[in-house]
Amino acid sequence: PRDDSETAVPGSPAEQPPQLGKAMWGLTGARPGLRMAAKFARRNAMSAVFLASRLARRDKRVWLFGNHKGFRDNPRYLAEHLVAEHPEIEVWWQARSRKEADAARAAGVRVVMRSSRASGRLHLRAGVAFICSGFMDLRIPRLGGAYIVHLYHGTALKRISLDVEFERFVTGSRFLRWYAARQHAGLASRHRRVSMVVAAGELAQRRFETAFGLPAERIPILGTPRFDVIQGGPAYDRVVGGDLRQRLGIGADDHLVLWLPTWRESGDAGWLPAVDAATVEQAFGGSNVKMLVKPHPYAEFDVYRQRLPDHPALRLLREDDTDVNALLHVADTLVTDYSSAMFDYALLHRPIHFFAPDAAEYTQGRGFYEPYDDLTGGREHRGWDSLLPALREAAEGTDEAGRAMAERIAALAGNCEEPGNCERIFGAVAAAAGVPRSEAAPA
Repeated sequence: PRDDSETAVPGSPAEQPPQLGKAMWGLTGARPGLRMAAKFARRNAMSAVFLASRLARRDKRVWLFGNHKGFRDNPRYLAEHLVAEHPEIEVWWQARSRKEADAARAAGVRVVMRSSRASGRLHLRAGVAFICSGFMDLRIPRLGGAYIVHLYHGTALKRISLDVEFERFVTGSRFLRWYAARQHAGLASRHRRVSMVVAAGELAQRRFETAFGLPAERIPILGTPRFDVIQGGPAYDRVVGGDLRQRLGIGADDHLVLWLPTWRESGDAGWLPAVDAATVEQAFGGSNVKMLVKPHPYAEFDVYRQRLPDHPALRLLREDDTDVNALLHVADTLVTDYSSAMFDYALLHRPIHFFAPDAAEYTQGRGFYEPYDDLTGGREHRGWDSLLPALREAAEGTDEAGRAMAERIAALAGNCEEPGNCERIFGAVAAAAGVPRSEAAPA
């Protein structure tokens, strides 16, 4: 499922609500000086472990995957591809729970539990390692000498990692500014341990150069494993295992609208406008529009349930109901606000609409790479009275604005639209990591 945390390293202020930035950095609370000293000591110790682990004997055929958010997204898709297409590679998944472990095993992937001694030994043996949500996906200090690949989880709309304006979290004392600078330097140092960052397209590559502080040659444009699911084919079939539209009760002739609102740190009650069943019926009645609403994992689900009516054309999905990238494949129209899913969906050149009633408030101080109006052209919907009729037009094939928006987003992203993303990434990583040709591509 999608991830709008828009930061390369969990625990940095970019991933946390602004009001919690200092607390997450250990700048507040009891004995902050001791806490900071402990963090510095631990980081130095981990750096020493990373250097020592370079002495480990590594097997370039052992590829280790992890995602601290579960068996999902880019690492999952690529791991499943390797199991299906490259049996010469020994594919491992580090799991944090029994549920995650069972899901990986069901996909044919070898599993090791994070807390086990076997995990530590495997990290020292792996020749290639993959992360997606951040450094906590795997035990990075034990991967010195391994070829580390960051698959990331989308094309950032908001500033990430080194591009985050750190000073807004530490206004005040000179000491706090110094501490923030040290944190920034440590983050840059950790990024240099990454051998390759996979970029979905031209926009992602440009943003990753500054966000990770790495040269373009270490950020190749290869597409992303997500695209194999969104475009359909074997990757999609492995995730869905059947007819997803039928499973969701969507008919072959229905026009499926997928609404993916992103997370608001202050909660959803303040921005989400209510709509009643009569308004939905007036807009969708007699049409073939079916709208699925999938809030962000951190969203207040109960607020959505209260603000949206009980109507046959609307269905509210929980986070675990289905894979969001599989939903993107079957959706006929996308509605979003500030989610990076817009860049992924633009690959299909289907209508896109922005529903952002709180655009003026949300975009203040959020550190967008460009003004929001540059993205939407000022054509985002601010209320239901504008959005719902536009979605009916999309179902009737008269939605020129939605199709134009899709082309606008696709041109901005410059994503790699050729199929075969997982195989392309495999080839590039195998070549760069030095996997012998006879092992990377057997006859």
